[in-house]
Amino acid sequence: MSAIKIKKIVLSALIGLAISSTAQAAATPEATDSVVVGVYGGDWEKNIRASGLEQFAKDNHIKLTVVPGADAEWFAKLRAAKGRRSPYDIVVFQPDTVQRAQAAGLLQPLEAADIPNLGKLYQTVQSRFVTDNKTYAAAFSLGQLGLAYRTDLVKTPPKSWLDLWNPEYKGHVAISSPTYAAGLQFFAGLVHALGGELAKPADVDNAFAKLATLRGNAVAFPDSPGAIQTLLERGDAWIVPYWDGRVFALKQQGMKVDFVYPSDGPVVGAANWVIPKGAPNLANAYKVVNALSSAEVQKAFSDKSLYGMTNKEVQYSDVLKSQVKVGEEAYSKLIWIDYRSATPQLADWTRRWSQSLGAAK
Repeated sequence: MSAIKIKKIVLSALIGLAISSTAQAAATPEATDSVVVGVYGGDWEKNIRASGLEQFAKDNHIKLTVVPGADAEWFAKLRAAKGRRSPYDIVVFQPDTVQRAQAAGLLQPLEAADIPNLGKLYQTVQSRFVTDNKTYAAAFSLGQLGLAYRTDLVKTPPKSWLDLWNPEYKGHVAISSPTYAAGLQFFAGLVHALGGELAKPADVDNAFAKLATLRGNAVAFPDSPGAIQTLLERGDAWIVPYWDGRVFALKQQGMKVDFVYPSDGPVVGAANWVIPKGAPNLANAYKVVNALSSAEVQKAFSDKSLYGMTNKEVQYSDVLKSQVKVGEEAYSKLIWIDYRSATPQLADWTRRWSQSLGAAK
């Protein structure tokens, strides 16, 4: 072999090694000492801090900044950042915001190599956040919308979404507008209970026709957790679509309420961790999402919130196990809203909801 050929081979190998090293360096996030996490405020923030977020940051010498807020605010700021330098490293999004952010190219795909605990999350849930074989969220807690009712006022507890039409409940049913998350989820449950799909206009029309016949039973149209709690406390409403964890918390506080998972399927409201593109502390973001996806942190959060979680290894308390439906079998029955179909129709559905029930907007 000539000296020229040998030089070419050596040069080619060196170039290849340099390219490989550069690619590897680019794929390895820069080490930093900070992380910025967006969480819901109030009890949610208090619970997630106490469930292990603050301790993990302390143990790993990471400067933790927690920013209370909500999906709309965070999404607007991520969109303004355009996937470059995000103001957050991690935020908690509902499924509809995960879809919107992913479609806008604002989320970092998540890999088990970076977040090993992803492999311990229920596939039934995680599959909802996979697009083109890439995962864009780590599911965390699962609120299931079903039927809350006053145990001292309701003689016949409901079993199905359609039981809201029971004459026994006349003048004592409260339902929310689609502008509130519980209202949209209830509407999805109603469409499903009638054998339809939100994506099919004829099925939506059928649900609104059914809704119009609920006027005699409906007494109030709450648009917040506080409004729902007040209606139940006063006994103005005997029955209302609400989330399991919130109902069990009220029960724990002494209110005479209980919760039913509808036989035709509860509707899911999930809290999910995402990492924005351009997260300045990406290496720490991976570490924190992995910690938040652990069985230990999820159990601690479940104990405080009374919600089911997504890690298959969570050892639930006896109190929670006696009330909350958890596990692959239960989660496989959840109704998920097709937000790609629902969101563009939301304004029209809200108008039609008001017309059907004769309720003020």
